[in-house]
Amino acid sequence: MRRRLIKESPFFANSTAHDGNGWDNKMPVFKINRGNTLMVMEMRKLWRILNYLLYSSPAGKNKEKEIKAIESIKTISRKQNCVVKMKYGTEIKNHLRFLKEYLPQEKKEQVKEKPELFDNSDKPDIEKYKKEMVGRHYKFIISPENPEMDCKALAKTLVARLEVLTGHKFVWLAAVHTDTGHPHAHLLINGVDARGKKVECFRGTLLKHTIREMAKQICTEIKGERTIEEIRASISKLPEANRYCTLDKAISLYSYVSKNNENKNYETCVRSQNEIMYKRLCHLEKIGLAVKRKNNNIFDLEKNWEEKLRSLGRYSSYLKARNDLLFTSNVELKVFKGENGESAKGIITKIYKMNYEESWDNAIVVENKAENKSWFIPVHKEPNSRLLGAEVNCYKRDNGKFNTVIHVTKWNSLEK
Repeated sequence: MRRRLIKESPFFANSTAHDGNGWDNKMPVFKINRGNTLMVMEMRKLWRILNYLLYSSPAGKNKEKEIKAIESIKTISRKQNCVVKMKYGTEIKNHLRFLKEYLPQEKKEQVKEKPELFDNSDKPDIEKYKKEMVGRHYKFIISPENPEMDCKALAKTLVARLEVLTGHKFVWLAAVHTDTGHPHAHLLINGVDARGKKVECFRGTLLKHTIREMAKQICTEIKGERTIEEIRASISKLPEANRYCTLDKAISLYSYVSKNNENKNYETCVRSQNEIMYKRLCHLEKIGLAVKRKNNNIFDLEKNWEEKLRSLGRYSSYLKARNDLLFTSNVELKVFKGENGESAKGIITKIYKMNYEESWDNAIVVENKAENKSWFIPVHKEPNSRLLGAEVNCYKRDNGKFNTVIHVTKWNSLEK
C-alpha cells in the first residue's frame, strides 16, 4: 500500500503543556496509510472535544454549544453507560453454590447486611427455584456507571425485555451488591425456563451487542441522558482504563516504527500530542505496555500492545498473570486461542479461579522456559488445584471452536 508523509496538525502544533510535562512543539513527521485520512480527521475532532470538555472552565460556558459538540461525534454518546458480563456453567453443584453462597454473600463476614434475593414477584420462592434448577445456568453481572442507579429496577426490566425478545419465560433470581462501593446487580438464570424449554439464547450478537445496548437504554430511561458533568467524569477515567478505548486508536494512528530502538520487544513508538494522550501513555507504562524515553515525550510501545489491551478488557486476571510469570518474559504472554492447530506445551505455573467480584476468569498459565513462551488459557470449568506444576499439552478440537483440552504428560514438574 502506498504511504505518504504528513506533518502534525496546527491544532497539535499549538498545544502547550498545562501540567509541566514539558512536551515541545517540534514538528514530528508521521507515516500513515492514505486510506486513514478520514480517521485522522475524526481523531483530531475527538481530541478537540476531549480537551474542551476536560480542560475548559465550567463557569459561563455555553451549554447548547457543549451539547452540540458532544453529539457531533459518534464516539461520545449521551446514553448512560452500563457494563454487562456473562458466564455460564454446566454443573449443578456450582449452580447451587452460586445461589446459596455468592448471591446472598453468606461467606463475606465484612458484609453485615446481607443482600435480599428478588425476582419479578413480590416474594421470591427460592425453594421452588432449587427444585427446578438444572446443571446449565447463566450468571450475569450488571454494573451501571451511575452509582445512583436503581439496580433492582434495572435487572427486573432487563429480564422482562429479554423475555419478550427471546420468547422465554425465565426462571431467575438476582441480588444487588453494594459492598464494593459501586452498586451492581448479579443475575442468575436457570438453564430451563418455566415452560420446560432449554435456554440456549445467550450467545453471539445477542450477548455481545443487544443485551448491553438494552441495559444502557434502560439506564437512560431510569436516570435520563448523561449530563455534561457526567460525561466529563466518564471521559476523565479514559486515560486509566485497563481496556482498549478510543484513546488507543489515536495512539495507534500516530505511532511509527522505531529505528533507534534495538529492543525487539518494543517495535513502535509514539510522541505524546497533548495532556490526554500523555496521561494515557503514562498509564500504559504503569501496566507494562509502554516505556517512556528520557528527557522527551516519546514512548516505546510493547509489541502487540493493542491486542494485549483487548485481552485486559476481556480477562481481568490477564494483567496479574503478566506480573506473576515465573520463567518467561511478560512480553511473551498471550491469550491462547487454539487456532490453526496451535498448542501450548509447558508447565502450569499459575491457576486463577473465578470469585465474581475481583475476577470473572477461570484460567491457567502455561510457561515453556526453553522456548520463552507463555500462554494465558481461559477454561470453562474451575481448574483443579492439582494441575499446578503439571507438565501439559493444551489444544482445542475443531480448530479452536470448542473448550480447551488439557492433556497432562507429567505431574508435579514444577516442584522438581
